[in-house]
Amino acid sequence: MHQHVHAELIGGPEDGRSFIIPAVDADLPLGQFTFPSARDGSAPCARYDRRDRRADGVWRYHYAGEQALSR
Repeated sequence: MHQHVHAELIGGPEDGRSFIIPAVDADLPLGQFTFPSARDGSAPCARYDRRDRRADGVWRYHYAGEQALSR
């Protein structure tokens, strides 16, 4: 059975964005997210790493820099 958890992004270009993500392993969501750049071309992606969980259960992902696109 799939569980879902709330997540929030802290810092970087996606700061403040929140959404619901699947958590299939003991209520633990993915450890890392990458988001494509809003710029065209081969601009790097913004990477966010899972950091901690707020008292209200929302998982926080902190900006960890840019990561090159792998094609």
